[in-house]
Amino acid sequence: MDDTFLQDEGPSFDRATLEIKNDNSEELNSQAVKDSKPNNSKAKPGISVPGIPYVRLDCHTFFSDRNEVVEKAFADCQRDLLSSTEEDEFVGSWLLTEISIWDTEKERLILLTKNSLYAIKYDLISLKILEYKKVYLAVIDTLIAGELIYPPTSLLPRLNGLAEGVSSLIHSVIRQEWSSFTSLSSTAQFEPRGRNMFGLRLMWNKGQPLSMDKKWNPFARNIPWMTFTNHPLFWHKGSDSDKMKYDVNALHLALQDLLSVSCEKLENPIIIENYVGIGSLVHNRTGLGFFKIRGKVSF
Repeated sequence: MDDTFLQDEGPSFDRATLEIKNDNSEELNSQAVKDSKPNNSKAKPGISVPGIPYVRLDCHTFFSDRNEVVEKAFADCQRDLLSSTEEDEFVGSWLLTEISIWDTEKERLILLTKNSLYAIKYDLISLKILEYKKVYLAVIDTLIAGELIYPPTSLLPRLNGLAEGVSSLIHSVIRQEWSSFTSLSSTAQFEPRGRNMFGLRLMWNKGQPLSMDKKWNPFARNIPWMTFTNHPLFWHKGSDSDKMKYDVNALHLALQDLLSVSCEKLENPIIIENYVGIGSLVHNRTGLGFFKIRGKVSF
């Protein structure tokens, strides 16, 4: 029988069972601009997404940017969660962003074996596992890769444009970039903005829509899919080797070889069903789902 262990939002669906575990630059590198698309020779151009979604991000505020922190996190998770038997061979590990059903971004360590995928909330400050969810690859019936988009009637693109425009103006005033202030004041800076990000969604709902009591319940945890995209640091690393551990496209390529032939593999836009989402806008723009230095405190 196939089992699915979930933490956070994770599902228990049909053949899946649930186990919840709780343990107590601002300037971009020029090469990162060139590599704003998923960089892999095997990737298909039809699912590439242009744009740099984190232009003014200060990567040094992320604890994951510190030397060897991510490598230690990977090692800890492999030691504590993976079986020592050869039946579940380790494939790879990544630090990605998981997007919840409520469009909130959360920093997650991903471990992939031949049989399972782990999405782990790991405290990069105290260096310990907080919670995790485990999904058996055998239960995944659909894999979708493509651009993350909002529904046509969503207000989020307009709100994102407004927030980005205001942020640009404030940024220019603080840095006293008076020459660019005039250009930033134009309405073009406030135009609607999509995510401009490539994403990956793993589903095990057998084509069934999500029931209303789960779709509109912010406390619902048994959602039968997971959505991932690149970690913000992906756009701030110069070399391909540095980028690799933050690249969701690398996970996509690995999964294509591991999922069963019965799993439907699609290359379509991934719809994030967020229509107003003021809460998610504030959450994501302030990076509350990531372990960061925030003034005199870190969380």
